[in-house]
Amino acid sequence: MKKSILSISMFINIVLVQAQLQNPDFEETENNLPSGWNIKPNELYQTAITTSTKYSGQNSLQINSNGNASGNMQTFSQMVPIPGNGLRKVRLSGYIKSENTAGKIALWAQVKNGEKTTIDFANSDTQDNKVIPNTEWKEYALEFVLDDNAKNFLFGGFLSGNGNVWFDHISMTEIPFSEKPSSEKALKYIDEFKNIVRKNSIFKDKIDWATLDNNLSKMSKGMDTVEDTGPAIRYIMKALKSAGDNHSFIDSKESVAKKNTSNPTAIEPESRLLASNIGYIMVPAFSSLNKEVGGSFAQKIQGMIKKLDTENMIKGWIVDLRTNTGGNMYPMIAGLGPLIGEGKLGYFTDGKKQSPWSYKKGKSGMITLQNPYSIKQQNAKIAVLIGPMTASSGEATTISFIGKPNVKTFGQSSAGYTTANQQFTLSDGRNLLLASSYEMDRNQKEYKDKIEPDVPVQPSDQKDIDQGIQAASQWIME
Repeated sequence: MKKSILSISMFINIVLVQAQLQNPDFEETENNLPSGWNIKPNELYQTAITTSTKYSGQNSLQINSNGNASGNMQTFSQMVPIPGNGLRKVRLSGYIKSENTAGKIALWAQVKNGEKTTIDFANSDTQDNKVIPNTEWKEYALEFVLDDNAKNFLFGGFLSGNGNVWFDHISMTEIPFSEKPSSEKALKYIDEFKNIVRKNSIFKDKIDWATLDNNLSKMSKGMDTVEDTGPAIRYIMKALKSAGDNHSFIDSKESVAKKNTSNPTAIEPESRLLASNIGYIMVPAFSSLNKEVGGSFAQKIQGMIKKLDTENMIKGWIVDLRTNTGGNMYPMIAGLGPLIGEGKLGYFTDGKKQSPWSYKKGKSGMITLQNPYSIKQQNAKIAVLIGPMTASSGEATTISFIGKPNVKTFGQSSAGYTTANQQFTLSDGRNLLLASSYEMDRNQKEYKDKIEPDVPVQPSDQKDIDQGIQAASQWIME
């Protein structure tokens, strides 16, 4: 009898959750589109209800690229209220079929709080459940562990790039936590991860660890392998984000391997002479952790500076960091060393102690250059260009210039990832890049948000006009 009551209760939970989702099988249509779903038209795609291919019922939703849609995306979505309260686990799923697809397909969802602010996000890739293209109907799912802050899902799917894909039988169900004891291996991995965060995060004092421990104990039941611990690890990461951490992330084993041997970003620095006497250096993101690859990148930047400086009478310099999204700061700083100058350039601080970063005799961090260059005119003006894409190590490189009397920053506010991520290698080979300190400039001014430029510059609507370079050049020539 007790077992029957439990089964009925679980059934009612599932029915209540599914009832919140409108038109999950795309059976109700309006103008050949599914009612209840938001689809923003994109001329590069044809999105419509079809009856010729379906998983169940009469219809499915088809997205088909028209010609070359590389670099573009077509999405569909629905805002769904989340019923219930307390800690709970919800599964979002759908059946997908595709053919002639060279792009990416995924289910995706944002978790919204009562103010409709996104407090969690995942797609098929981030939850390690990648949609395999060019296959017959297969179910794919996302799972979220939710608390009382979660009020709505914005849930849907997309086709990115070229292909032909069908979606059908979308569902949202609340699933009970397991009562089966967790394996020692799973619990050990969760504790390993949690203890790194608890000891080293600069946001650790803003986390309710008693509640987190209690919820982890509940949700980890039934986890057997390290792979099973994904929901628990994501829950810890969500707690970090709620505490104010917008920078920490987990690097996959594949990504770690690439960074240890090459530069996955694979964008080269650029240089040119402007107005006959201004040296221009563009430094892009650089993500490799390999010492030799980093040294080569830094040497290339110094070589560009040397060539411009020795072949011309340089009046001033423009350092363009507007597309620098971050990575490894030390090859960037070592490369720009002739312009940044020697000495302590900035500090990492956890609020209690400070640790400097520097450049001296061609060395910054793990990077050491032989025969480092020194520019002819040490007091030449240096304009540093920044913008919304200047992030993380790009911001740390910017901070390395701030405080020099001959430097001004131009452009727009930076991205605001001014925490320093410390690398922790996990037992499964992944890396946790954890925000463990804030950054300070050479004058010990602390940065906890975006870097505001000395001279704000709005970009031009005309592609052939670079307002940032123009404003910087004008200042240099004054």
